[in-house]
Formats: sequence, C-alpha cells, structure tokens
Amino acid sequence: MTTRFLKAAVTGAIAVALSTSVFAAGRQVGQYSPFPEKTEELGQAMQMVFKTLNHSSRAYEHQVNDALVKMTLGHIQFAKDNDLLEEVVEDEIRTQSPMLLRVAKMIEESGNKELALAAVFEQTTCHFQLVMETEMQPGVRRYVFPFSHVLEQTRRMGQHDLTNEEIYNVWLKPRFEKYGEVLGVPLEVDPWNEETKIITVRIKDYEQVSMR
Repeated sequence: MTTRFLKAAVTGAIAVALSTSVFAAGRQVGQYSPFPEKTEELGQAMQMVFKTLNHSSRAYEHQVNDALVKMTLGHIQFAKDNDLLEEVVEDEIRTQSPMLLRVAKMIEESGNKELALAAVFEQTTCHFQLVMETEMQPGVRRYVFPFSHVLEQTRRMGQHDLTNEEIYNVWLKPRFEKYGEVLGVPLEVDPWNEETKIITVRIKDYEQVSMR
C-alpha cells in the first residue's frame, strides 16, 4: 500500500510540475504531461530518486547517479586488478564505434566539428546519466568528476584502491582522446586538477571557443 501510495504521489507531483514547465507550451487544456503514454514510467523514475536520496542516512549521502558510479568503479577496478586497463578502454571504443562512425560521416559532410562533442556528451545516456550537469560552450564541455564522492567511501571500506587522478589517467582521458580519433576531430582533455576536480574536454585548435 505504501509503495502504491508513493508511486501515485510522485506521479501526480511530476505531472503537475511538468504542466507548468516549458514542456507545457502548446498543450491542450487538461493535458498535464508532455509524455502522456509514459506517466507511469515517470512515476517509477521519481520513486527511484526518492528511495535513493532517502537512503542517505544509512552510510553516506547518496546521489541519483550512485549505482552507475559504483558499477563504473567496479569495472575500472577489475581492469586494474587484472592488468587489462588498455584492453578495457579499447573494447569500450570498439563498442561505441558504430555510433561514433555515423557521427564522423555527418561531420565530414557538414564540416560541423561541434557534432563530435554533442555525440560524446549530449546525445548519449552513458554520459548524462553518470554526470549530473555539464557546462556547454562552443568547442568545450566541462563537468565535475563524478567519482570522488563515492570513491571516498569505497576506499574507506576497502572495496577499491583507485584514486581520482588514476581514474583520470588510465580510463577517462584515454577514452575521450580515442573518441576523437574515431570521430576525426581531435579532443583534448585539460590536466587533472585535484582541487577543482573539473574535467574540461575541448576540440583541438577550435578558434571560436569562448572561455570564462
């Protein structure tokens, strides 16, 4: 009963919230959701968010991307323990190549290098479900390294022995650089900064970049 009540409550809440958002533009009177066929799914998603955030009192402050962060850390730790870091990165590039090559063709035809960053950041759930927020500028994408919060806890518990900088060097930076190779658009990753933990990826020699 409690689960059904919670599900109904969050479904109603999201419907009301969306009805007042930009999604509501152009809707007909009485139409409260931009995704009327997915209202139940939206309710389930919000229920998951509520459960995750409510779980924070038990060990540490959980974030919505917690499960994906932990799975990725386990993936990298396994590769490290078995001396497979280079192979794992290469395999990830291989599995992403069909999508990347499709975008590479679009870039070649249009000359629009910005499509390379859009393919890696905006158009893939692999990124925006892992990273809560990404700053977008022409030729540049920035975001806060998403692993530090959980890694602090898992290192304390002995689950992982990775460090932030290690993940940056052996997994994150090589992946972005190899994405650029497949896309035909060289991507550069700024050096690791332990203080800010901000990851900056830019298109090499992109003259129109406006930096803050």
